[in-house]
Amino acid sequence: MNLAFGGRSPGLRRSVLKIFRWAAILLLLAFALAPFLWMIRTALSPKGEAYQAHPGLLPSHVTLGNFQRVVTSSTNPFARQFLNTLLVSTLTAVLSLVLGLSGAYALARMRFRGRTASSVLILLIQLFPPVLLAIPLFVVLNRLHLSDSLIGLVIAYSTINVPFTVWVLRGYLESLPADMENAARVDGCTTFGVLYRIVVPVMTPALAAVGVLAFVNAWNEYLLALVLVNDPDKQVLGVGLTSYVSQFATDLPGLFAMATLTSLPVVLLFLFLQRRLVSGLSAGAVK
Repeated sequence: MNLAFGGRSPGLRRSVLKIFRWAAILLLLAFALAPFLWMIRTALSPKGEAYQAHPGLLPSHVTLGNFQRVVTSSTNPFARQFLNTLLVSTLTAVLSLVLGLSGAYALARMRFRGRTASSVLILLIQLFPPVLLAIPLFVVLNRLHLSDSLIGLVIAYSTINVPFTVWVLRGYLESLPADMENAARVDGCTTFGVLYRIVVPVMTPALAAVGVLAFVNAWNEYLLALVLVNDPDKQVLGVGLTSYVSQFATDLPGLFAMATLTSLPVVLLFLFLQRRLVSGLSAGAVK
């Protein structure tokens, strides 16, 4: 066997390594998908079965009653929370892209005093956890009379996402040649014209990547939504999930049913844009 692996049978060695590689991939995939599959299993189970000491891998019988209960709930309106979350996440992604692209272009292409210090400061901002910004953001938005509104929530989420967006887009811009931009300026194009007519079409993969990440970060956020919004009509899905958890009991089937419905749009978005997401992030990380 040692001789075979030493060089007499390189094909056998490649086959064994391939088997180990696929085994490792399947093991990691099972580890990553197990919580999600168990969530779906509990959501499809009868209500009493979720509290068994030793539940089976599959429900005794599949039921959609938990999903129906979540969607038709009057105390925790899923449709309204879904629309609020969709609106806030979409506006956050758009605002983060607009501000992030402008800042990234200035740092990558323009020469001004404090350029290096600004880049380092933007990088350092990402080291602080968002929980530290909860109280300062509440104070600022409260003074602007935006503390209990979806617009205030969009501003808060954008504050967290813009530094990451600037850093990734800056790296992508620095990997692109500036010849086309210079040619456009010679033809009389303004800076904003160069940015949105020349740069944006070339940066589609990176813009899609950071846009999806900003959308997902806003979709999954809970703490700022809890602190900044008190109006029940303006609650988002992250806060709505907590309605199934009380001091003395937890409605596991309802909680997992709503969690499944909440996760589904994000999963579909990642599956639809996975190639652009990987290529955009890898290109933006070159610098």
